[in-house]
Amino acid sequence: MESCDECRTFMPISKRMKSFFTEREKYGLEWRMIQYSIGAIGLLILLLEVVAFSVWRENTLFLKQMPWLVYLVITVCVVLGALWHVRAHKVNVSSMMGMMIGMVLGMQAGVMMSVVIGSTNGMFMGSVMGLLFGVTVGVYAGRCCGLMGVLNGAIMGAMGGTMGPMIALMMKVDHILWFMPLFTLLNVLILWSLNFLVYEEVVSGKKIARQGTGFVLFFLSCLIMTIIGVLIIVYGYSSAFAAL
Repeated sequence: MESCDECRTFMPISKRMKSFFTEREKYGLEWRMIQYSIGAIGLLILLLEVVAFSVWRENTLFLKQMPWLVYLVITVCVVLGALWHVRAHKVNVSSMMGMMIGMVLGMQAGVMMSVVIGSTNGMFMGSVMGLLFGVTVGVYAGRCCGLMGVLNGAIMGAMGGTMGPMIALMMKVDHILWFMPLFTLLNVLILWSLNFLVYEEVVSGKKIARQGTGFVLFFLSCLIMTIIGVLIIVYGYSSAFAAL
């Protein structure tokens, strides 16, 4: 016999989206996640500009890779923002929802990070960093429903982390910088849509404790991950294919 949750009538997507923009208090945590992500992106890009024209102004490689450093910042802030939102819900979710959370966050984290590192450092470093980042995020996000979510997060993180460098190297000689804005925008929308889904499926109509960390701690997490990524891009191993 079907449960009430499975039998309920779902609101059309258009009405849900309208509610998202008109009922800001209802979706307060979701809007805070977006504000945190955009704020961290702005501050980190500003910090990169300061470093580029002061500390490393003689480092031509750093200046050459500036577009990819911006994509690195966007990747880190949006992925960690989505993860911040998911972990702000102090509740265990269903296996199906946990699988969805682990899969989406693992895949998007892995593929976004690996495309950036793969474009600057080549297939090996792109795969390693994408795999580590994707699996870590996917496992951490998916554990909200137990082993099933953890496995799905790990699987999709491994897949996305090794698939991204292939995309980067195949498109490197064919307008990859024209492709990246569309690719990044789509991935950002997917991650933000996941957070909207989490609210609708986990929170809507229920009394769920939702408490995320403050902006300072979130920004410091993004800063540390960005520093690691920048050091890898500038000083890490780079294959011959990265110079194409």
